[in-house]
Amino acid sequence: MKLSTKTAGNGAPLVLLHGGMGSINHWHRNFDVLAKHFTVHALDLPGYGESPTVPKDMPNDDYVALVVDALNATVPTGSFHLAGFSFGGIISALCAAQMGTRVDKLSLMGPGGFKRGAVLDLKKIPRASEGVQAMREALRYNLEVMMCRGPVTDETIDLHLANVQRTRFDGRHFSLTPGLLANCLKQMTCQVQVIWGEADALCQPTIQPRIDEVRVAMPGIRVDVIPDRGHWIQYDAADEVNRLMLEFLK
Repeated sequence: MKLSTKTAGNGAPLVLLHGGMGSINHWHRNFDVLAKHFTVHALDLPGYGESPTVPKDMPNDDYVALVVDALNATVPTGSFHLAGFSFGGIISALCAAQMGTRVDKLSLMGPGGFKRGAVLDLKKIPRASEGVQAMREALRYNLEVMMCRGPVTDETIDLHLANVQRTRFDGRHFSLTPGLLANCLKQMTCQVQVIWGEADALCQPTIQPRIDEVRVAMPGIRVDVIPDRGHWIQYDAADEVNRLMLEFLK
């Protein structure tokens, strides 16, 4: 399966995988900065963005195999860096655990693969017949509750709306599998960084148990926590995340 890909830059290859109900645009505030240092490939995962649709009940192993094949097609030879956000974080980890030395370094933003945290009070997404304004108000509310601590602007809503309209796969069964990320970390050969927003709504009441879990699984793991920022950390704290990623990957 050929996945929709945005590529730019020069240097060592870096592949970016977005989060659930997302697309390439989850890296809107990062892509150009990273492309000054790497050849960056941002992929729309199967069932998201402009990539082909897959069955909603596709077995997990088959879904990961599609992504591994796409990574091998995107970077046919040598090693590469890999980064993933949320659902894309646990998919990145599953791929890295299988691909061995092909993955040089792995950077994860608010990754999935843990037991469910706090249940969030999210609004149901309105039907198109309810009008654009009702849709945008619901998306703004949900972004403020779940994704961002910083200001939710019209740009933020535009990006999220485009993603909601193109999402055809639900990856929450990956993200909410307890211990899945820790199990992947135990199998990896690459160096790993995890970046969390201290106020990540999916980790409340505290992110500390998740930090402890990854450090037990991989004692040498690098953990960076950004104060007063939320789940969509590479958008919510773009300058700091760009700096931390470059510091780790370079």
